[in-house]
Amino acid sequence: MIPAKYYGIVMSCLAAIIISVPIAFIMVAMNLGFVSGFVPAFLKSALVSVLISIPLAAVGIPIAEKITKKIVEK
Repeated sequence: MIPAKYYGIVMSCLAAIIISVPIAFIMVAMNLGFVSGFVPAFLKSALVSVLISIPLAAVGIPIAEKITKKIVEK
């Protein structure tokens, strides 16, 4: 198991992957279609989107949590 002190990093990475890979799939399908080069294009797009979204999630998720705690009633 991964130690609890890495919760934020693991959460950010999983959230980034779970969100960005399906988006990459849909965008490649919409823009390119299901042609012979679909799989390599999707894998490239998914890799780039995950690499971009992991640092964004690491910054964005804590900010979103703080804002949500301020605007949602307890």
